[in-house]
This record gives sequence, C-alpha cells and structure tokens, in this order.
Amino acid sequence: MKHWVGAVALATLAGCMSLDQTRSAGPEHVYTSQKPAAAVAECIKVSWANIQLFGDVADVFMAQGKPGEFTVYTTEGEYFADVTGKGGATAISFYAKPGTKAVDQRGAMVATCL
Repeated sequence: MKHWVGAVALATLAGCMSLDQTRSAGPEHVYTSQKPAAAVAECIKVSWANIQLFGDVADVFMAQGKPGEFTVYTTEGEYFADVTGKGGATAISFYAKPGTKAVDQRGAMVATCL
C-alpha cells in the first residue's frame, strides 16, 4: 500500500512539473470570457472528453486552485487550460506540449466555451 501511495504522489508531482515547464514556454492561445470561471472550466472539461472528436483518449481532469482558478488538463498534461476569474471576466490560457497533435482542435473547443 505504501508503494502505491508513493507512486501516486510521484506521478502527481511529475505532472505538476511538466505543466510548469509547458507554462514557461507560454500559451498557445489566450481567450477572455464574460462567463464565470467555473462554467468555462466545466465546459472545457466536457468538450475535451468528447470521444467522437478526439478518439479514445478522453481522460480529462479539472483541479481547482484558489477560488475562481481552475486548471483543466488531459492525461500526462498534453493539453491544459488555466481558467481564472477576475472581476467579472474570465481569462483562459490554453497550453499544449510541443509535438502534440490536434492542438487546433483543442483550442477551437476552448473557444466554443467562451
């Protein structure tokens, strides 16, 4: 049991480091919305999980940071969006790891959630 818990913690830490590395390169696209951050984040999560659009890889997760801040991400952080509500507006930064496929499709799905 201890080994399993340690493996999960290590995988989580590695995922965070990977997201931070991708963030340092800057976002693929930046969007704004007048919708609440939680609604935008949930929309991105649901749309990215659409198997008909993206195939069998439909593992999409959402983590909440501070109030009004969310990160929606796919397995291994290949794609992720930071969604931040600020004063009645929501800012969305969309990131993709270098060399990933379907970047334009994922970005287009983010745009439908605005």
